[in-house]
Amino acid sequence: MAKSPVSGLSVRLAADKSGASRLCNELFRFRFGMRPELGAGDNVFQLHINPIGRPAPDEIWFTDGPVSSERVGDYAITQCADYLAIHVEIDLEPGTDFKELTTRVYRELLQLTRERDYPNLVRVWNYFPGINVGAGDHELYRQFTAGRAVAFGGFEGELLPAATAIGTDEGTPLTITMIAARHQCRMIENPRQTSAYKYPRQFGPSSPSFSRAVVVAAESGYRILMSGTASIIGHQSMHLDDPAQQTAESLRNLDQLIQQARRATRTSNGADEILTDGCLRIYVRQPAQVTEIKTALRDFLVDDPNVVFLRGDICRRELLLEIEAAGSI
Repeated sequence: MAKSPVSGLSVRLAADKSGASRLCNELFRFRFGMRPELGAGDNVFQLHINPIGRPAPDEIWFTDGPVSSERVGDYAITQCADYLAIHVEIDLEPGTDFKELTTRVYRELLQLTRERDYPNLVRVWNYFPGINVGAGDHELYRQFTAGRAVAFGGFEGELLPAATAIGTDEGTPLTITMIAARHQCRMIENPRQTSAYKYPRQFGPSSPSFSRAVVVAAESGYRILMSGTASIIGHQSMHLDDPAQQTAESLRNLDQLIQQARRATRTSNGADEILTDGCLRIYVRQPAQVTEIKTALRDFLVDDPNVVFLRGDICRRELLLEIEAAGSI
């Protein structure tokens, strides 16, 4: 994939004062926590998920071109020449048909990307309460996955975005943020893992519609946006009930994605640049295990200011944590 003369895209935490990004225009920012700030602009995307231990700074996504924002019904929209970001929050009523709701919201999101001529999906975040509620195919995550698959219709694997799906606390809304691009991006898969869209029937009636990572290119270089990544080899969960080993396995999967992306783009910027020029989120099911997880991370992160720990439920009951990252390769 050759570099294209398109807008750059970078991400930093508001607390990071290093000034590493020369992209100066804010496309949007994520704000973490259960209490939305009144009067926030259309480019402030609230995520109803609580930080663990201390308040988390905003996560800011920058670009290098003019940015405009608007609201269309329930959808907050912000865009620049090459990227479009859409954010929606839907309150959940008792008895909601979650598969049907997911299909409707995703269809509306996809329609907005098409109407504005940003046809290439890059990154999607999904948050909703009760992700593990229900037995078998009635589990809410499986209903979500099935509804998303209906909306995506005939999408093939190479067109799927990087994605995260995390369970939030009771009473929070269905929250979805989608980034789309005018230009084509490169999807990256992990040879250590079965591609999610090829998962066998045991994981639900529809396979999850996402890629393991996406690489975007600009004149300023390549960026990798990695999906939520857990302790899975092939399609099997590993190291049950062991948060330290699940952390280590997740990091091995992240490292494999970085190496695959570097081979695909023929770049190499050093083993840890993904963390010094980007952001990393760690979703933890049990906050009491954070200390053990941090110990397992120590050799890899060394108290990096661009790491945020969040209290969230993982899509599989046996998984204790999930890690996502974005940064330079």
